[in-house]
Amino acid sequence: MKEIKLSQPIMAHGNELHVLELKEPTVKDIKKLGFPFDSNMIGDPKKVADYIVALGNVTPSSVEQLTPYDFLMITGEIMMFFGPKEKMENTPEEPKTE
Repeated sequence: MKEIKLSQPIMAHGNELHVLELKEPTVKDIKKLGFPFDSNMIGDPKKVADYIVALGNVTPSSVEQLTPYDFLMITGEIMMFFGPKEKMENTPEEPKTE
């Protein structure tokens, strides 16, 4: 779960949101929505908005209230779900070959 602090609150389900929580997408989400970017890793605003609705449990009208800055910050967070994961601290090192 990613928490994104909004620069300006939005209304969602009758509540004022200052922080948007995004769950990590699943293959089911990807099958339904497609990837949120093209082959050049350029975000598609319509698909990103659909992902915000699905992962953030907000309505399309709530997404439309976002500032451009917040929309871009959220876009970056969504794109990071599709990148490589950092190595965990307790993960054993790969054996080195010489």
